[in-house]
Amino acid sequence: MIIGLTGKARSGKDTIAKYLCEHYGFKHYDFYKDVLVPELEKRGLEPTKMNASLVGNEMRKEEGMDIMAKRLLKKIDVPDAVVTGFRSPEEVEYFKEHTHDFTLVFVDAEPEVRFSRRSPLDPQTKEEFFKRDEMDEKGKNMEAVFLMADNVIDNNGTLDELYEKVEELLDEIVGE
Repeated sequence: MIIGLTGKARSGKDTIAKYLCEHYGFKHYDFYKDVLVPELEKRGLEPTKMNASLVGNEMRKEEGMDIMAKRLLKKIDVPDAVVTGFRSPEEVEYFKEHTHDFTLVFVDAEPEVRFSRRSPLDPQTKEEFFKRDEMDEKGKNMEAVFLMADNVIDNNGTLDELYEKVEELLDEIVGE
């Protein structure tokens, strides 16, 4: 089973992925970590989220909107994987067409909540932080990705509430 997680920056995708790995033996794959960081290193660029966004846009323009999915899917070598960072409808479509058991989950959180969760790799001003959202929405059609989701998790609460929602999601997916 492959569970794909999509959502805006700091919505909780990595937290859910970590939970699935620790409690259910999933292996975590990430478009940023597994595709973009190696590409940034190859180009001699600092692995910031903004550089990744810019290089990812360039790669999509040169090699197609599904290039990240093509590169990442080649790396998945386990039956149960969680994949974070879907940004374009073409990436989702590629996974749906080339895997047999794929579920996409949209992780949603309010803008102020997400900004409060930023890491040192993220832009530190609200203007720059939310500019990345805007780039993703306009350049990659992320809103369409969110609409493609099979399930939605609202992550504006506590960690315990989030974990409870993940358990409910797994019950729903496995019960299908």
